[in-house]
Amino acid sequence: MKDQKTKKVPLPLKVPEALFNEIDREAKEKGIPRSDVALYRLQHYPIPLTPELMVELQDAGNSKYEELKPDQPQEAIKIQKGVMKLWKLLK
Repeated sequence: MKDQKTKKVPLPLKVPEALFNEIDREAKEKGIPRSDVALYRLQHYPIPLTPELMVELQDAGNSKYEELKPDQPQEAIKIQKGVMKLWKLLK
């Protein structure tokens, strides 16, 4: 997450205690500074495209595709194309 090429400047910011605790917990779990977690969230607002979300999206698309595949091949192909279109938008 650290970008050595880009100069960083401080941004004093007050946040609700619950959000601070959430960011603090995530930082400790990942072993990174709180500022890195906050910066990641700011850069990916309003859709925090995390690896976990990407896996969830792909799993949902795959699941639906597999449900339809045997009985409705045209619908399955349509769904798979829709999933691929979403992936292109999310990149």
